[in-house]
Amino acid sequence: MEDIVIGNVLNPGCAATNARMAMFMAGYPETTCVYGINRLCSSGLQAVATVANSIRAGQISVGIAGGFESMSNAVMSDQVNPNLLGEEVFACESANNCLMPMGITSENVAAEFGITRAQQD
Repeated sequence: MEDIVIGNVLNPGCAATNARMAMFMAGYPETTCVYGINRLCSSGLQAVATVANSIRAGQISVGIAGGFESMSNAVMSDQVNPNLLGEEVFACESANNCLMPMGITSENVAAEFGITRAQQD
Protein backbone atom coordinates (compact mmCIF):
# COMPACT_ATOMS: atom_id res chain seq x y z
CA MET A 1 0.00 0.00 0.00
CA GLU A 2 1.62 3.22 -1.12
CA ASP A 3 -0.72 5.81 0.37
CA ILE A 4 -3.74 6.03 2.65
CA VAL A 5 -5.82 9.21 2.76
CA ILE A 6 -8.58 9.70 5.32
CA GLY A 7 -11.01 12.60 5.16
CA ASN A 8 -12.42 14.06 8.36
CA VAL A 9 -13.91 17.54 8.79
CA LEU A 10 -14.43 17.53 12.57
CA ASN A 11 -10.91 16.72 13.64
CA PRO A 12 -10.43 16.33 17.38
CA GLY A 13 -6.86 17.28 18.10
CA CYS A 14 -4.60 16.54 15.15
CA ALA A 15 -6.19 15.36 11.88
CA ALA A 16 -3.39 12.86 11.32
CA THR A 17 -4.16 11.06 14.58
CA ASN A 18 -7.49 9.64 13.37
CA ALA A 19 -6.03 8.64 10.01
CA ARG A 20 -3.07 6.92 11.66
CA MET A 21 -5.29 5.06 14.13
CA ALA A 22 -7.50 3.84 11.25
CA MET A 23 -4.40 2.69 9.36
CA PHE A 24 -3.13 0.67 12.34
CA MET A 25 -6.58 -0.80 13.03
CA ALA A 26 -6.74 -1.95 9.39
CA GLY A 27 -3.48 -3.83 9.93
CA TYR A 28 -1.05 -1.65 7.99
CA PRO A 29 2.48 -1.20 9.40
CA GLU A 30 3.91 2.10 10.62
CA THR A 31 5.94 2.37 7.42
CA THR A 32 2.76 2.96 5.39
CA CYS A 33 2.24 6.56 4.27
CA VAL A 34 -0.96 8.04 5.68
CA TYR A 35 -2.45 11.49 6.03
CA GLY A 36 -5.70 13.17 6.91
CA ILE A 37 -7.43 15.86 4.90
CA ASN A 38 -10.15 18.28 5.86
CA ARG A 39 -12.68 19.64 3.41
CA LEU A 40 -15.58 21.51 4.91
CA CYS A 41 -17.99 19.15 3.20
CA SER A 42 -17.30 15.76 1.60
CA SER A 43 -13.88 15.11 3.16
CA GLY A 44 -14.19 11.38 2.43
CA LEU A 45 -15.04 12.09 -1.20
CA GLN A 46 -12.05 14.45 -1.40
CA ALA A 47 -9.85 11.65 -0.06
CA VAL A 48 -11.06 9.38 -2.88
CA ALA A 49 -10.38 12.10 -5.47
CA THR A 50 -6.92 12.70 -4.00
CA VAL A 51 -5.92 9.02 -4.24
CA ALA A 52 -7.41 8.73 -7.75
CA ASN A 53 -5.49 11.81 -8.89
CA SER A 54 -2.25 10.46 -7.37
CA ILE A 55 -2.72 7.21 -9.30
CA ARG A 56 -3.58 9.10 -12.49
CA ALA A 57 -0.46 11.29 -12.09
CA GLY A 58 1.74 8.21 -11.65
CA GLN A 59 2.79 9.16 -8.11
CA ILE A 60 1.41 5.91 -6.68
CA SER A 61 0.04 2.65 -8.06
CA VAL A 62 -2.16 1.61 -5.14
CA GLY A 63 -3.90 3.66 -2.49
CA ILE A 64 -6.80 3.59 -0.06
CA ALA A 65 -9.16 6.46 0.65
CA GLY A 66 -12.03 6.87 3.04
CA GLY A 67 -13.92 9.03 5.45
CA PHE A 68 -13.65 8.86 9.19
CA GLU A 69 -16.73 10.41 10.72
CA SER A 70 -20.47 10.01 10.82
CA MET A 71 -22.17 13.39 10.89
CA SER A 72 -25.08 11.69 12.68
CA ASN A 73 -22.75 11.03 15.62
CA ALA A 74 -20.81 14.30 15.49
CA VAL A 75 -21.13 17.00 18.12
CA MET A 76 -22.10 20.04 16.10
CA SER A 77 -22.51 22.51 18.97
CA ASP A 78 -19.92 24.99 20.19
CA GLN A 79 -17.71 24.79 17.10
CA VAL A 80 -17.64 28.57 16.87
CA ASN A 81 -18.23 30.79 19.87
CA PRO A 82 -20.20 33.79 18.50
CA ASN A 83 -19.28 35.80 21.61
CA LEU A 84 -15.65 35.87 20.45
CA LEU A 85 -16.45 37.30 16.99
CA GLY A 86 -16.39 40.93 15.93
CA GLU A 87 -19.48 42.80 14.76
CA GLU A 88 -18.10 42.73 11.20
CA VAL A 89 -18.89 39.00 11.00
CA PHE A 90 -22.55 39.61 11.80
CA ALA A 91 -22.76 42.54 9.38
CA CYS A 92 -21.53 40.42 6.44
CA GLU A 93 -24.35 38.04 5.47
CA SER A 94 -22.04 35.44 3.87
CA ALA A 95 -19.73 35.38 6.91
CA ASN A 96 -22.69 35.27 9.29
CA ASN A 97 -24.14 32.29 7.41
CA CYS A 98 -20.94 30.37 8.23
CA LEU A 99 -22.10 30.27 11.85
CA MET A 100 -24.77 27.75 10.84
CA PRO A 101 -23.21 24.31 11.38
CA MET A 102 -23.03 22.09 8.28
CA GLY A 103 -25.12 19.55 10.17
CA ILE A 104 -28.00 22.02 10.26
CA THR A 105 -27.47 22.84 6.60
CA SER A 106 -27.67 19.15 5.70
CA GLU A 107 -30.86 18.82 7.75
CA ASN A 108 -32.39 21.72 5.80
CA VAL A 109 -31.40 20.19 2.45
CA ALA A 110 -32.66 16.76 3.56
CA ALA A 111 -36.03 18.22 4.54
CA GLU A 112 -36.33 20.13 1.27
CA PHE A 113 -35.58 17.08 -0.88
CA GLY A 114 -37.13 14.37 1.35
CA ILE A 115 -33.89 12.56 2.19
CA THR A 116 -33.99 10.52 5.41
CA ARG A 117 -31.18 10.25 7.96
CA ALA A 118 -30.75 6.57 7.06
CA GLN A 119 -30.30 7.45 3.37
CA GLN A 120 -27.71 10.10 4.26
CA ASP A 121 -25.74 7.73 6.49
